[in-house]
Amino acid sequence: MNDNRTEKSKREKYDWGGSMPRRTVQNIDLGGILACLNKAQREKLISGYDMKNFARIFEHGDLMLTVDCFFENGMNVSETARKLYMHRNTLIYRLNKIKKTTGIDLRNFKMAVTFQILRVLYEQK
Repeated sequence: MNDNRTEKSKREKYDWGGSMPRRTVQNIDLGGILACLNKAQREKLISGYDMKNFARIFEHGDLMLTVDCFFENGMNVSETARKLYMHRNTLIYRLNKIKKTTGIDLRNFKMAVTFQILRVLYEQK
């Protein structure tokens, strides 16, 4: 009987009355953060990347629609494919194309944030 109380109290302790907010790249205000940097700091951030390759992706309408939808759906491949009315393998092909061109795997959260930072810097240029 004591074990049931313990389990119940553990569940109550961690019940926040709803689900945790999803961690998505879209939830981060990168524009505001990067606006605080001076030009030299922004240049230093992009110096390690070949921006010509990124520009090809940033200027490709279909790929960027795919990226935006992927981020809006919490980087969930199946959900994104459903929303875009495409086969899951087609989406994976597009994500792999971006990875091959830029070296950034958008399925990795840290790399996705890096991609978004570079995108904001590219648009500010």
